[in-house]
Amino acid sequence: MKIGILACSVFEPELKKVLSDIENKKLFEDNIEVTYLHFGLHTNLDKLEKDVTDSLDKLTLEYDKVIVLYGSKCHYRFFEFLKKYDNIVTIKPANCLEAIIGDKVVESYVDGKDIYLTSGWVEKFDELNEFSNAVDNYDRLNQFGMYENAIIGDTGVIKITDDMIFELYEKIQVPVEVEPVDINIFENLIIDAIQRAINA
Repeated sequence: MKIGILACSVFEPELKKVLSDIENKKLFEDNIEVTYLHFGLHTNLDKLEKDVTDSLDKLTLEYDKVIVLYGSKCHYRFFEFLKKYDNIVTIKPANCLEAIIGDKVVESYVDGKDIYLTSGWVEKFDELNEFSNAVDNYDRLNQFGMYENAIIGDTGVIKITDDMIFELYEKIQVPVEVEPVDINIFENLIIDAIQRAINA
């Protein structure tokens, strides 16, 4: 069985590690291939919808099943424009933060003091500027001022250096902390999605 994964590139650091682990453990015999879309698409919802649907138009013909690593917080019409595809598998978490870091992110929505970020966010932060104008970029950076802390969920897939922390602070002007996150949260999510793709 050929399984494709369509993912935002923000997942790339963790997804590469998880898929390598799955292959090494020989959990599945199926051929699994990943197509990444640009992280910066999140700043232009029309382009995000177009690129996701254009990709799925192609991938759903190439693969038996396609796992879609986007959630309802990535685009407000997400599930509406996915209705036309009958050989896709979606995930329950509403965005990459919930998918990789887990319940801590959902709990943080309640008090609104902290914002969690993944290693992919840290690596690809500047890509958010590529599909939006200077005013949008200024507004987005100002939105970080709502939070008391930005917390990087460290899954251990990349080395979070002091320089990376300082550079992120310089961009968002919010204190940056690092918390360890169990990579198995995301690995279990991917294993479940693959199993559902195979069994569907």
